[in-house]
Amino acid sequence: MAPRIRPAFVLVLVAAFFSAPAGADIACAPEAGSSHHVARVIDGDTVVLDDGREVRLIGALAPKPDLSLASAEEPGSREDSNSRENWPPATASRRALEALVGDRQVTLRFAGRRVDRYGRVLAQLSVTAPASATPPAGETWVQQHMIRVGQARAYALPGDSPCLAALIQAEAEARLARRGLWSEDRFPVYDAADTGRLLRLAGRFAIVQGTVRKAARTKETTYINFGDTWRQDFTASLPTAVVDRGGAEVARRIEGLAGRQIRVRGWIERRNGPMIVLSTVDEIEIVDGPDTADPSQGD
Repeated sequence: MAPRIRPAFVLVLVAAFFSAPAGADIACAPEAGSSHHVARVIDGDTVVLDDGREVRLIGALAPKPDLSLASAEEPGSREDSNSRENWPPATASRRALEALVGDRQVTLRFAGRRVDRYGRVLAQLSVTAPASATPPAGETWVQQHMIRVGQARAYALPGDSPCLAALIQAEAEARLARRGLWSEDRFPVYDAADTGRLLRLAGRFAIVQGTVRKAARTKETTYINFGDTWRQDFTASLPTAVVDRGGAEVARRIEGLAGRQIRVRGWIERRNGPMIVLSTVDEIEIVDGPDTADPSQGD
C-alpha cells in the first residue's frame, strides 16, 4: 500500500535542488516566439494554431484514455481519437484547455527543443483571457494553469526541463487539494516498495515515492537505489554527466539522498526490477516527512 498524507503534514520541498521559476511571464522559457490564434484543441495537452501547426504543451501531461496500453501515457503516442474523447478524465482535461485557450490568441515561448519527432512544436504557452473567462482577464501560463487545476501532470523530456520545477510546484498544490485527476484513484503516487505493481506499469508514466537506500555512481550512470537488491527493487537513474553539470553541490546532494523520502517521475522501464531513467535532477523531489505521499490508491 502506498504511504498516505498525514493531516498535520505541513511542508513538501518540491523543488529539491533549485528554486522554482514562476509567474505568467514564464521566466523559465526566455525565448519569445510568435503569437497565434488557437484554431482547435486536440486534447488536454495539444492544440492546432491558425497556421496549421500542432503545438504540444511541453511539461504538462494530460490524461490519456487507456492506461492498460503500454504507450498510452507517452507524449508521442497516437491513440484512437474517439476513445480519447470518450474517456472521462481525458474529456475533462480537453474541455479545461478549450475553456482556457479555445478560439483565443496565445503566445509561444521556448526553453529547449522546439520540435518533436512528429513535427509538433514544443512550447510553453501563455494566453490573455477576457474578463468573462475562467481564470479572469490577465496573462495565464497555460501549462501551469492546467496542472494547478489538476488536469495534467508535470513531466520533462531530455532537453526540455527548465520549467519543470515550477510545474511540479503547481502539481503539488493540485494533489494536496485533490483537484481534477488527483481526486481519482486511478492516478496515485506509487510506492517504491511495490515492485510487482511497478513492473506492471512498464511503458507508462508514473510518480513513485519511497525511501532511498543508497546512491551509487559509475562513470556513465548514477543510480538511486530504493532497496538492497538492484535486480529486483525499484531504482531511479540519471546520466552521471547530468549530475556533473550541476557541479559539486548537486553531486553531494545526490550522495546525501540515503535515508531520505523522495519522489521521482518518468516512464517505468523493466531493467531487472522496475526503473525510471531521469533526464534532470529536477525530477527528484525531496519530501519533508517520513509518511507524506499522495493518498490515491489506483491501479
